[in-house]
Amino acid sequence: MKATTENGFSLLELIVALGIAALLFAFFVPTDLSRRGHVELVSSAREVAAALRFARSQAIATNHSMGVVVDVVNDFYRLSGTSTPRPFPRGSQIRLYTTQDQTLDQGAGTIRFYPDGSSSGGGVAISLGDDQYQVLVDWLTGSVSIHERSKAQSH
Repeated sequence: MKATTENGFSLLELIVALGIAALLFAFFVPTDLSRRGHVELVSSAREVAAALRFARSQAIATNHSMGVVVDVVNDFYRLSGTSTPRPFPRGSQIRLYTTQDQTLDQGAGTIRFYPDGSSSGGGVAISLGDDQYQVLVDWLTGSVSIHERSKAQSH
């Protein structure tokens, strides 16, 4: 006598199939969560770069210096003169590189652009887990670039 019917599965076959599905789910979910963090990190680096590029273009267009304020204590950045802060990804670590004259306090500073397109220079490093992106500003040209680095390279 056969253990299964012609139109169905045995209980043992269903348990084995569900066990395999549970193992696959347990294996892929943590990867998906870390991938989501990576996507947020990349998106944040691109948004910071866009804000810096916008500040540069505004400085050139208006013939007045314009800056991007970065607050590493409260994890946000904003264009100087605006009150709308943009948050960094939750759980990320932020480092600001700027000149001493652009440091506002111990946890905040500005990367400033001038009407000729140059800047104070510096950058913002955003890290989450083992991923790190650096948004760097060339002081002479004011050009903004994004660089991916592993934490092992940054130490």
